[in-house]
Amino acid sequence: MAIFLLVFAAYPMVQLVRMSLSEVEIAGGEFVWSGAGLANYAEFPDDDIARYSFLITVVFIAVTVPATVILGTVLAVLVRRATLLAGLARNVLLWPALIAPVVVSVIWWLILSPNFGTLNKVLESLGLPPQGWLGSSSGAIVSIIVVDVWHWAPLVFILIYAALQGIEPDLIEAAEVDGATEWQVHRHVVLPLLVPAIAAASLIRLTMGAKAFDEMYVLTQGGPGTATTLVSLYIRNVFFDRLDLGYGAAVSVLVILAIGAVLALVAIGRAVGPGKGPAHA
Repeated sequence: MAIFLLVFAAYPMVQLVRMSLSEVEIAGGEFVWSGAGLANYAEFPDDDIARYSFLITVVFIAVTVPATVILGTVLAVLVRRATLLAGLARNVLLWPALIAPVVVSVIWWLILSPNFGTLNKVLESLGLPPQGWLGSSSGAIVSIIVVDVWHWAPLVFILIYAALQGIEPDLIEAAEVDGATEWQVHRHVVLPLLVPAIAAASLIRLTMGAKAFDEMYVLTQGGPGTATTLVSLYIRNVFFDRLDLGYGAAVSVLVILAIGAVLALVAIGRAVGPGKGPAHA
């Protein structure tokens, strides 16, 4: 395990930090390194696009994480309660999460395309004008959020459904015998038992949101303008379009630090938790 962590985690991270503190150029087919100190990090506050990419990524995460967790949880509860076609519902809900992100992006591009997209064809058949779903800043942002929620709510569904299957039926039956309504059973018995699974799903979705890439790259290429340039796409542009490897590494390190800070706060919150703080006199 120590060797695995060293090879696949520690060494790449050390190299990334080293690159972020260097000026890296490509000459004669080789990387030429020279020390840059904190110059790459000092460039970030003056980079409007970089700061915007962080902001829009935060907005993207703030919307998609709660949406996928809530939708996935609701679907899991409904399917568990279903007595008719429950197996079919499970299979149908599973398949979006099994498809490669780039394939999902292409499917939605065929739906949202302004020229021959299915959605605009439906509008035209109803006598309504076609819409440029990806042509405006607000429309493009909403579109990538919808695609992300559609794609990953099934992942949350899988996690919550598995947790639901682990709940002892006796607990629910005891609550019903005591006169609890179905809503009260879910609110006071089922939901508290699902908190660990919901927390795990939220953390998984948070990290996935921070590195979301395919939807923006296929559907909008970060546009219109820079409206949907999430930080992952911006880092790609810095590395491969601008070939500014040192600065790209610096932005990458800042992203890792931001994610690490959020995870640390969550861990501290869970460690303290209700009733775990310092005792009061």
